[in-house]
Amino acid sequence: MILHEHPASPARLLLFLLPLLAAAGCGDSIPDPTLETPPPATWAGGAAPTGPLAVTHGGVGSPPDWSPGCRTAAEAAGAVLADGGAALDAAVRGVMVLEDDPIFNAGTGANIRLDGRTIQMDAAVMTGEGEFAAVAVIERVRNPVAVARAVLDTPHRMLAGDGATRFAHAAGFADEVPVCPEALAKYRRRVARLLRGEAGGGYDDFDWRAVWNFPGPPPTPADTLSGPPDPETGDTVGAVVRAADGSFAAALSTGGTSITLNGRVGDVPIYACGCYAGPAGAVACTGFGEEIIRHAMARAVYDLMAGGLSARAAVARGCALFPQEYSLGLIAVGRDGWGVGANREMAFGRAAAD
Repeated sequence: MILHEHPASPARLLLFLLPLLAAAGCGDSIPDPTLETPPPATWAGGAAPTGPLAVTHGGVGSPPDWSPGCRTAAEAAGAVLADGGAALDAAVRGVMVLEDDPIFNAGTGANIRLDGRTIQMDAAVMTGEGEFAAVAVIERVRNPVAVARAVLDTPHRMLAGDGATRFAHAAGFADEVPVCPEALAKYRRRVARLLRGEAGGGYDDFDWRAVWNFPGPPPTPADTLSGPPDPETGDTVGAVVRAADGSFAAALSTGGTSITLNGRVGDVPIYACGCYAGPAGAVACTGFGEEIIRHAMARAVYDLMAGGLSARAAVARGCALFPQEYSLGLIAVGRDGWGVGANREMAFGRAAAD
């Protein structure tokens, strides 16, 4: 269980409390009669039957000391709600804060692809009224989640690749490559693992050189960086929100993984897989995208809430149903409250009305 204290919020957020629940707090250590298996590695949640509510995550595998950034994002979403903003606007704002923080694998900190130059990102938004929009393999924007929100105002539901990038620039988003030194160092260490045959994710037995589809040449030992291997950190970031009127929304953004072919799309922009929202609540996923797609994970967890489980119990059940050899993290808000579950450690934050 990830334990954290939360500092005082700004004056304009006096209505919001942003603690990350300690194991002894809000029932985290109390057995849940709906839980049929041992609790997941990260598990938190509690009752919040009324008022605004926002939960954010920093990606499955993200260490506990990343939680302050998640709390800042939750606070930003809470500020939108405190000002009477819509659930969708709050969710997008929360994710944008995570995109602007280079420690997270989204926006500014997005992973560099296998060629050492390309940064391709996915993002999605969904409302409790069933409105969904996404961008896939978008490049040269700082905040893909804001572009996904802009797609929601078009007749389309997803834009991909160069078309998504051109749409973003035509819509007024700045043309910039969101690269940072942290992402470059992470890329070089991952390439070192790839060349040693230790990359995982199916690449140890996959002849990726035979199907190389980037414009430039494959990486070589000169592209690597010595040092200890990166821990399993930095996956998709997300936010789920309940507004004062009881409406819900979810938003996600990711830089994907470095070790992929050109054009790979994960779960984030796939309807019902990376995120889902409806009248019963909102869910956002993070983890091994190909397996999340196979399980349509966000919709599966939403259906558990719609069937009567609390958000806290639903995320635990979702983790139990997922193959444990693959990473998975979940956040959810519902009519009753909120839940966080992951089969690895995962940083998260919460903002809830008192």
